[in-house]
Amino acid sequence: MELTKFVQTSMGYHKPYFILYISHSFWAIALPAQFIYTTYISSSAPTSLSTFQERVGYFARVIRQSTSDLRHRKADYTAVNTSESTSSSTLAPSSLSTASFSSGTTVFTSREKRVLSKYLFWLTVGITTLFMVPSYLWYLCVAMTSMANLTAIYNTACFFAYLFSILLLREKIVVNKVLAVFLSLAGVAVISLTTRDSGGDGKSVEGKQAFSMAGDVLALVGAALYGFEEVVYKKYVSPKVNPVTFANTMTGLMGVVTFTMLWFPIPLLHWIGHEIMELPTWKEFLSILMIATLGLIYNGCFMIVVSMTSPVFAAVGVMATIPLVALTDWAIFHEPIGWGNIVGGLSILVGFAILVRENRKR
Repeated sequence: MELTKFVQTSMGYHKPYFILYISHSFWAIALPAQFIYTTYISSSAPTSLSTFQERVGYFARVIRQSTSDLRHRKADYTAVNTSESTSSSTLAPSSLSTASFSSGTTVFTSREKRVLSKYLFWLTVGITTLFMVPSYLWYLCVAMTSMANLTAIYNTACFFAYLFSILLLREKIVVNKVLAVFLSLAGVAVISLTTRDSGGDGKSVEGKQAFSMAGDVLALVGAALYGFEEVVYKKYVSPKVNPVTFANTMTGLMGVVTFTMLWFPIPLLHWIGHEIMELPTWKEFLSILMIATLGLIYNGCFMIVVSMTSPVFAAVGVMATIPLVALTDWAIFHEPIGWGNIVGGLSILVGFAILVRENRKR
């Protein structure tokens, strides 16, 4: 967040979509990384794999198994955190057990392969586009409002994640979850209202541009979309078969789709004069590359957390980094920790602890 703010303000390279395009395209690295781990490093890989072609075939079969699970159970999806004892017939009408899925012994016909490939393609295009919209709004708002406002508003995504979980995942309203979301939002609000934003560009946060109403409204829209895409990802892109492998592979595929298909807004934005295309300097490019690297790590981990827990747990978990940032600023940059950081940080951590306890119950 701070590096993105620095590039767009202090460095003056205010090209939010181009930075977003480079960052999300960088996710493609996750695809070969997951392939290498799955077929060369993982102890679960069959020892009979000797050639590169065999490894590609095995990896493709693993992804097809996860895709098949998603395709067959999407209509019967009931709620997050369902029991692990769910019968195999609920997951896939083909009556293939989870054990056969994970062992990589499932055999697909040529027609099934084509159907699953087509389904995976459109699934990837859809979820990539859904990710791009709130992400672009965030990059756009970085230079429109203060980081304190942006952080506070975007972290309301946990509220929207819970709301959409109730509507789309038919999750029950649980008192502990409501309390956890409320405490977390209250903590962010306290920190935001009691902390002055340095701004990164030497300008006072009292400037009208920093607190632009348009930026705050766009940030709120982006937060709602973030909560929505987290729930959609959980419902349609979180298989019970090889969830971590599939999440990392999906991250890589989203990077490929971004690089090959979502470049067209760059010349369009240049043509209408909204974002004039200029290549970054070497220092700006290195900073953007660092943003992309950190974004890859963050989003890869976030998708795994959403797949293995729930959108609300993941959203509130992200909020738990706020007090950690305050501690880091105090330890490294010797910035004082105000009472707002302490009270707000404790409120967020208590809310997160409640969710952890609630998640263990399930």
